[in-house]
Amino acid sequence: MNEGKRRLVMALGMLAFALGWAGVFLPGLPTTIFWILAALAFIRTNRRMYEKVVAHPRFGPGVRRFVEEGTISRRGKLVSISAMMGFATVGALAMPPIWLKILVIGLASAGSTWVALIPTPERRAARARAPEALEKAE
Repeated sequence: MNEGKRRLVMALGMLAFALGWAGVFLPGLPTTIFWILAALAFIRTNRRMYEKVVAHPRFGPGVRRFVEEGTISRRGKLVSISAMMGFATVGALAMPPIWLKILVIGLASAGSTWVALIPTPERRAARARAPEALEKAE
């Protein structure tokens, strides 16, 4: 990665990290997704900052699991989908135009579907064991 691109990715990572940090204190502003974006930027540009993000006692393990394994815990899915749909519903109720209500609920539904389709660590482990079980059965 050339130096200009590296600096841009690093700056975007810092912005995502700052937005995630604000989300710790502001209801409705998510933390984890911004820290996942920051971790993805930092893993390519600044390993020390990546380690800082994933070392956070509350959010770090989930960020690390998603970035390194591509999984989300069941509890993480439940919290994420509930928050997305809850805040989208509250937001849609506050918006007068019907098309905007439909758009907000539709986007939250699409995001929730995507989160629901991401494997859990348990499901990923079960899939990894499946070929072994088939071999033993033969």
